[in-house]
Amino acid sequence: MSRIPAFLFGLVVGGALVLVGLKYHVVRANDGVHLVPKLTAQFSGAYVDVRQFGLTQWNDHRPLAAALVQAGKGHILQDSAGQSLHDSMHGVLDALSGEAAAQADQVFGRY
Repeated sequence: MSRIPAFLFGLVVGGALVLVGLKYHVVRANDGVHLVPKLTAQFSGAYVDVRQFGLTQWNDHRPLAAALVQAGKGHILQDSAGQSLHDSMHGVLDALSGEAAAQADQVFGRY
């Protein structure tokens, strides 16, 4: 008889997790974990880690971006996209400075 309460407890917990997975996005961002209501009830995007999202990833997760804006948490979208743009530009500048250093070595190495 002791297995029935454990089964019922598991049933209730499982049902609650299914409900949360259908109705909310659990979003991991740089400033913590956010529970954002979904625009449509579906299992896709139940948990999303957006800390390393770039512009192409946001394009692939448009329903999540719309839900974030509608929930008043658009700063998560801006922070992630801004960081991605900063990292991309930093990579480009590093590549350019590396090429400039190589050219300088070639020029000054001749003398």
